[in-house]
Amino acid sequence: MPPRNHIILGGRPVARRFGIVNYRGLATMYAREMLRGFKIWGITLAAPTVRALLFASVFGLAIDRPDAMMGGVPFIDFLLPGLVAVAALERSFQSSAFSIVYDKNEGIFPDLAMLPLTPGEIVFGYAAASVSASLIVGAVVWAALLLVGGAVPVAPLTLIFFVVIGSLMIGLFSQITGLWARKWDYLESVQTFIFMPFVFLSGVFFSIDELSATAQPFARANPVFYIVDGIRFAITGRADANPWVGAGVCIAVIVVLWVIVYRLFAAGYRMKS
Repeated sequence: MPPRNHIILGGRPVARRFGIVNYRGLATMYAREMLRGFKIWGITLAAPTVRALLFASVFGLAIDRPDAMMGGVPFIDFLLPGLVAVAALERSFQSSAFSIVYDKNEGIFPDLAMLPLTPGEIVFGYAAASVSASLIVGAVVWAALLLVGGAVPVAPLTLIFFVVIGSLMIGLFSQITGLWARKWDYLESVQTFIFMPFVFLSGVFFSIDELSATAQPFARANPVFYIVDGIRFAITGRADANPWVGAGVCIAVIVVLWVIVYRLFAAGYRMKS
């Protein structure tokens, strides 16, 4: 009797066909990545929530002025959207990169190349899990920050849009990082010296209008700035730049990153090392 994943054609079993998209395989990969995050919810969900509350408390105590303003809004209203953005983007980076490096160290990552999934399906599976994880973490952190004076978004759909494109952009970057990194210290070096500086210097704690004329062009060249600014715009209604121009910049970056990741998976880049 032929295996269940085969069909009979001309008296002999042949490989099963999945159509244009292997939806079952894609759904299985997505479910695996999501379950990985839920199994360590203390690290993936509770930790960023506590960290955001600590940041809000420390800055609130340090400023200790109800009339303190930043970027044309009360400082606490300016700060909290940035904390939501940091939590969501950090989770997006960790989702794919940590999963890939873990599988490499366990010696099971090469098995991915033998699955009936195309490079595009693999990229999409990792990216979808990154976006979903970011939305969950962002929602939980925002709900927790309501306890310390967080604002209800003035444009909820815009907020979801910017979290999605931001987490997709970072998620694709994290796939590149995971493929490049052979060990955990490679991954940590990228997170420490590239990812975190880009995030913390993107206007999370300050308005770029406060920067010097020399520094502002560098801040605006950071694509993460447009995500943070877009999330702040969706929550407070105020932005340092045109949010839709920023969205266009981020979408262009996403297209470039998607092509790079696709080609890396198609070439089997470091999938056996």
